[in-house]
Amino acid sequence: MPEASFNKNLNLPNAGGRYVKLSKKGDKIKFRIATTPHYETKHFLGDKEFSLCGKYNSEDPKATCKYCEDYAQALEAEDEQVAKQIKPMTTFYYPILDINEGKAKIFQFTAKSIHYTIKGYADEGVDVFACDWSVERTEEQGTNYYKVLRLDATKLTKEQEEELTKAKAFKFEQKASDSITDEEMDEIDKNV
Repeated sequence: MPEASFNKNLNLPNAGGRYVKLSKKGDKIKFRIATTPHYETKHFLGDKEFSLCGKYNSEDPKATCKYCEDYAQALEAEDEQVAKQIKPMTTFYYPILDINEGKAKIFQFTAKSIHYTIKGYADEGVDVFACDWSVERTEEQGTNYYKVLRLDATKLTKEQEEELTKAKAFKFEQKASDSITDEEMDEIDKNV
């Protein structure tokens, strides 16, 4: 039986779950977006307690949220500790094909800059579902904390195509992203 010495880097299997995150500097993923991403916004109320935001998870632009109001009051009172605790936090969920692993995954992140960079390409007419993407966590202060690159589409193997189809079937309870419309999705699905 191998020893798990604390001064040794162990060769252990990864959990291999469906969700993938970029947790540390240098983490990188290459992927193809399978279908419309989703998001949800939460307020954290304690160690493991949270509340879904009534304002940012709503389709109603006039919706309100008690915790958003508390957050605004904390900012006004310059109470940084309270403000930091209840600040609305948005998490994005991108159904993807992880190109390197050839597996259907959900790319989960809180960096709005990643989403808005990809949305910027969509706004310019790029079919964001027909190309590959690379995202790297650089942690470069003052520039981009994440480097997002649009890549040419790679030719997918039969197995990768099957995994992309699996990713398209992922179901979410979160709110659908408004960045890509249903009409755009229908057109994209016809071309894939």
